[in-house]
Amino acid sequence: MVRVLKPVELIVVASEKGRVTVKYPYQEPLVTSDFRGAIRIDASKCIGCGACVKACPPNALELLESPERLVIRYFVGRCIFCWRCVDVCPVKAVVGTREFELATDRVEDLFNYTVHRRAECRECGSGFATRRMVEYVTEKSAVSEYYANECPECRKAKILNAVARRRGGV
Repeated sequence: MVRVLKPVELIVVASEKGRVTVKYPYQEPLVTSDFRGAIRIDASKCIGCGACVKACPPNALELLESPERLVIRYFVGRCIFCWRCVDVCPVKAVVGTREFELATDRVEDLFNYTVHRRAECRECGSGFATRRMVEYVTEKSAVSEYYANECPECRKAKILNAVARRRGGV
């Protein structure tokens, strides 16, 4: 007897509440303010520090390095929309969106690239950080201005030489 009444109860409740869904895609979807969608990287703000890559649990963000350039690759197909990258970006270049309509029939459409040119070391000429990162560090810390345009190896060698000279070595 209970099984017969259950559908009747549901019909009564549904008629009292009315329609609770929208006719998607013909109507605007219900997206709450807490909803997390895909991220967007503003290439004009990004300095290429890689903090977002280190914070990404599913490795949806990758750092592709070559001697001339550094590329941040975002694969939305792997993203879990946790927005940790948004939280750690020092220049607020990574922003979260409410975008959720991400389906495509081409895998290439799921990749986004942010390309940076490398800064060249003034001592050895090798590429090390991105140019924007060097500018950012120099702007934030005037003390680093002297060493900002040198790669870590050349900086280390200079410091070791300076220490050796103080101790009466070289």
